[in-house]
Amino acid sequence: MKKFLAICFTACSLFLVNLDHPAAQDTNGNPERVQFTEAQKTELAKIQKRILADKKELIGKYVEYGALTQEEGDKMISHFEKHYKMMEEHNFQVPQHRPHARHMQK
Repeated sequence: MKKFLAICFTACSLFLVNLDHPAAQDTNGNPERVQFTEAQKTELAKIQKRILADKKELIGKYVEYGALTQEEGDKMISHFEKHYKMMEEHNFQVPQHRPHARHMQK
């Protein structure tokens, strides 16, 4: 009987501790978006362009070494360029996180 009560107490304690966890809170509300200044947007654009150039160089090396075909490399590079354009259209805001667990969304 003591063992059963100890297990019940432990389970209840763990449940109560996790109630304040951020994942347990409602995330359907719209989070506040930061409005970047033009200088901040320019700096973010410069960094994103440098990242894009590095990714292109990396994919080029994979194609050169034969790990990827030219078509695969071109497809990956076009995907990276589309992502950069999307970031530019959204003023370099961090993309909103979509929860992976569909059962949590109601």
